[in-house]
Amino acid sequence: MRELWEVVLEAKKEQIPLNDLRFVHEGKGSAYMELSLSFMNQEELQGETVIGVNTYCRFYSIFKHMYQPDQKEYPYLRNSLTNLILHMLAENDAKRGMTKEEYYKKLLIYDIQNGVFGNEAIQVFDHMEKEEQDKLMSGWLRSYRTGSSLTIFIDMIHSLIDNSIVYHNNDFPEELLVYTGSRKTDELEQRLQFLIELFLDIQYRVEIYYEYHFGIIGMQDTMQIDEIAIY
Repeated sequence: MRELWEVVLEAKKEQIPLNDLRFVHEGKGSAYMELSLSFMNQEELQGETVIGVNTYCRFYSIFKHMYQPDQKEYPYLRNSLTNLILHMLAENDAKRGMTKEEYYKKLLIYDIQNGVFGNEAIQVFDHMEKEEQDKLMSGWLRSYRTGSSLTIFIDMIHSLIDNSIVYHNNDFPEELLVYTGSRKTDELEQRLQFLIELFLDIQYRVEIYYEYHFGIIGMQDTMQIDEIAIY
């Protein structure tokens, strides 16, 4: 985290009430960094609620008269005003720097984490990396705009399931075959089922193959002895 708005978003992610954060003027921090945290490349608050801020980095015109070297009077008042002003600036930063899509993603994440979509959604989401979560949110918003879509489902499988292929059965248009080179685990199975329920219309039937590919006549790589799944 390097700027004020990142603190606001991280606090919301960690479910830390914004009122619990206290911003303080940091006079001994780096002249080139806005925040003064415990670690240089700190990405999480880790329970830290007192946030040192180099108020001269972006807000010199606001704070230039509050922390002069000879300014000794009213320290409590100056500290309280600094905290109040930085809270307003931080929240304004977070709102102004967020696109409409990012805002909708935040609302979706909030609903997921509060159980609106059930416990399965919470478990699948919590086991995803941050980049995977963002891909899921993008696909979810696309499905809201366009409705359930086979194209979106295939994109999500390729984005969120390692070494995966989706086959569409030409003889039976409502049948899909999903292959992943990964071993079957409870976490992977849960993720696949979640994606199927979220992005596919109910009429589709999905067969899932783990680790071993089913044989396809004419494709030698899929016709290896002891490495063929039966279809």
